[in-house]
Amino acid sequence: MHPLSEEIRDWLQSHADAAGGAPTGYTGSPRPQYGVRVPDLRAFLREWEHRAALDMSTWINVLDDLYQGDYYEERTAAGMIFARFKKYRQQLDFATLDRWLGQLEGWAEVDTTCQSTYTARELLSNWDAWADFLTQLSTDDNINKRRASLILLVKPLRESPDRRLLELGLAQVERLKHERDKLITKAVSWVLREGTKQHTPAIRAYVGDNAASLASHVVREVRRKLDTGKR
Repeated sequence: MHPLSEEIRDWLQSHADAAGGAPTGYTGSPRPQYGVRVPDLRAFLREWEHRAALDMSTWINVLDDLYQGDYYEERTAAGMIFARFKKYRQQLDFATLDRWLGQLEGWAEVDTTCQSTYTARELLSNWDAWADFLTQLSTDDNINKRRASLILLVKPLRESPDRRLLELGLAQVERLKHERDKLITKAVSWVLREGTKQHTPAIRAYVGDNAASLASHVVREVRRKLDTGKR
């Protein structure tokens, strides 16, 4: 393990709180928890980042370590670090990103890495490669990667009116809408609800045309968002 990764693990161990952390089963992760509060972990990582002065090679080594960590907070710490280094993230090859996504299990681990990371501009600047990668994720045998194929589009869909994002988002939903695991149905709902910000008529039409094949809670949630603007 890289010394900088070890520093993060040591901090987690020294701040472990058996009474803290999320309720058992809530995150969907099978890993044990240190019980560290998320705001405390984020504050520590901001301070750690300033001291670490990472180059890209070290950044990758640290994330390799953390994404293979035995504890839930090691993998969520990896997602937080991943999101904060935009310059390195933009240079990252898809094979490495795919490997890291394969280390995640449960909505909380997946979403910490994928939810608010890549922007619409980042995806659109390398569109063909991103479209291929996200499509591949949506057909992966690993349900966590299939969730990631949706969650990686949440922020871009919210930010941009570009039709390419809408069309890919709906194509992803179409491929996955028949699954009934909440890991997928909740992600489908999220993608469609976020799509209403820039693509209201298209989302309304899609839900109307596909109400019978979408999970019932997805239809309710998206229609409530369309009608009230509320989640």
